Amino acid sequence: MEIAVRITALITWAGIAFLLFMLWRIARFYEISSGKRAYSFLFLPPLVFMPAGSLCYVLLNVDFVGSPLADLLLLLGGVLLAVATFLLGQIMVGER
Repeated sequence: MEIAVRITALITWAGIAFLLFMLWRIARFYEISSGKRAYSFLFLPPLVFMPAGSLCYVLLNVDFVGSPLADLLLLLGGVLLAVATFLLGQIMVGER
């Protein structure tokens, strides 16, 4: 059963990493097509931190609590993702 949980977690986090990659590509495309700075580089750290944090949980501990390193990676990735998404949304709708 533990193997099934780990495989499910890996598949889920691979999907989340794919969505993060798509957000980065959308921001990059908007920068190129509009000529405006959309801060696409801010999507790259979450693209590294969040899968790294999830990988720590999958390799070290199946439970989703208790690993300070994984928690820190997920926190940093989440905060940076929130900031990047907010900035991209403001730039794309023309508000500043």
